[in-house]
Amino acid sequence: MNWSIQLGIYTSPFVIWILHKKNFFCYDGIHSLMRFTAICTFLCASSLTARAFGRLNNPHYIKFINHLEVARVENKPDTKKSLSQHDFDFSAWPVDYDAKEIDKDSDKPRTFVDEESKTRSITEIAKILPCRILGYMVAHSIGIHLLYPGTIIQHFIESHLIDGRSRLIEDLQGERHKLVTRDGNAIDCISVDRRGRYVPQHSNGDFLVICCEGNAGFYEVGMIGTPLEAGYSVLGWNHPGFGGSSGKPFPRQDQNAVDIVIQFALNKLNFPAERIIIYGWSIGGFTASWAAMNYPNVKAVMLDATFDHVLPLAANVMPASWNSIVATTVKYNLNLNVAEQLIKYNGPVVLFRRMRDEVIALEPGTLSTNRGNDLLIKLLKFRYPQIIDSTTIPTLQLWLNADASEREKMIRKHEVVNSPCPSLLKQYIKENSNSFPMLIGQNWTEKQKSQMAIFLANRYMVDYDSTHCTPLPAEMFRSPQEIGSETDLVTISDFEVITAQ
Repeated sequence: MNWSIQLGIYTSPFVIWILHKKNFFCYDGIHSLMRFTAICTFLCASSLTARAFGRLNNPHYIKFINHLEVARVENKPDTKKSLSQHDFDFSAWPVDYDAKEIDKDSDKPRTFVDEESKTRSITEIAKILPCRILGYMVAHSIGIHLLYPGTIIQHFIESHLIDGRSRLIEDLQGERHKLVTRDGNAIDCISVDRRGRYVPQHSNGDFLVICCEGNAGFYEVGMIGTPLEAGYSVLGWNHPGFGGSSGKPFPRQDQNAVDIVIQFALNKLNFPAERIIIYGWSIGGFTASWAAMNYPNVKAVMLDATFDHVLPLAANVMPASWNSIVATTVKYNLNLNVAEQLIKYNGPVVLFRRMRDEVIALEPGTLSTNRGNDLLIKLLKFRYPQIIDSTTIPTLQLWLNADASEREKMIRKHEVVNSPCPSLLKQYIKENSNSFPMLIGQNWTEKQKSQMAIFLANRYMVDYDSTHCTPLPAEMFRSPQEIGSETDLVTISDFEVITAQ
């Protein structure tokens, strides 16, 4: 029945057209439709009655209902543990944390980079209004599903989601939670708390990694595996409209979702911000960078296979004649501006770039068109404006587009090995501060700036020779350090590329 309803919703325009062509909207046709509807209603009622009878006579279901009723009244660890033995519709899950519960932080202003200018004239609004209306219709129909295909494919992989969730709960002692956002969406998330727990070969359990999934990722089967394998405590969550989460993954709903997840980590799981790492993959870089911008005390931000802005990628897959409507749709409805959010975060950042990325590269697999390059340049240009300028950006682009042999030549040409770059950064921070933008590099020669540009690019970006969806190896998952804390020695081995196995 659920499959039939979903199929009916997505095919309704086609079905209505077929019914019209077959004259089903005439008097006799309407009677036929009514008879068909009556038969379907009878079958549905019979099915629901049979299901209810079966449940009433099923001891496992009765046990589940009893656990659920107790959990709704007493939301305690013991009752939640009993409830976690069952997997059921998430809408019935008791609420663990509600945005309305946050007293001291409920009025805290949030920062957004996509708020419209309030100085537009009536004439300007009149000119753009038709495009905005059309853009709204596109975004709220097919646009959001094209940008987040996970909203569709989840109907086909439900069994895999259940298996993945079971593994997290049964094998890794994970705990499922229901969080309610400011705008009323229920967010499905799971935590694996390893504080005080022995994990062989790792001692990272005191740090919490909050995972922001891609546009077809779910915490049950997504990127959460990498920090788990590396021994960290992990908090995974699903976008609005994904898995058990309600709503749709429009930017503001997604931002409210990650906001309540951070609040839950701080106030309920009791992880201090200094022990929280924000980890975003692909489109998850949008929510990860927003969280970092609004919670600047988090330990670090790690972005994997992420772009600077969604517009170039959206325009690249659409016909050129649609550029105007695509730009309007993105600007006012789907404005995922990762770079502008990320530069407002002052802490350590690392970007993982997939060298054969076929998703965020304008030309699949072509390194020079990877939008991760643009993200890095915008970040470095903001943080080091005296270093990354018109004289060094061409050198930086050559570095980003180069293969291993070409990079080695550039390293030797610019004498990056054993360079004074780390000590210069340390000295600047000691005399000034570690806040950005840093004005280091004033009155430097072009050679000195190029040397520092390559050094910084290598410190901020890690290359992984793989495609977009290959899981990041656990050995690569290392939290970045503050710039200036590195050793004074830089060797060629520091510039090696990790190859996918």
